[in-house]
Amino acid sequence: MSKTTTHIQTIKLPQSKEGRITVVNITEPYGKFSTTVTSIGVSLEDKDPEWTVHIPVSKIDELIAALQEAKKVHKESDIGYHPHDELAADTGGGLLMK
Repeated sequence: MSKTTTHIQTIKLPQSKEGRITVVNITEPYGKFSTTVTSIGVSLEDKDPEWTVHIPVSKIDELIAALQEAKKVHKESDIGYHPHDELAADTGGGLLMK
């Protein structure tokens, strides 16, 4: 088997027109018999990622736990945190009346 890449997910960065996080699995990333990694790439524009990190598959659960802890620690103190970022709105809303 040679190096293969399997796309997992692309996540749009909030408050960005073209920024995204791309998650892919790469088998044999460093040659024959190398261990599969999950590659996380970040691009601020619609092009190849500017930053990429390779996580050994065996460390994914540990990484997820660390990310959840980071989110918990900074959830309310981070000025950039908005509980409704997914709405991508500049102003608040209200009730939608039909």
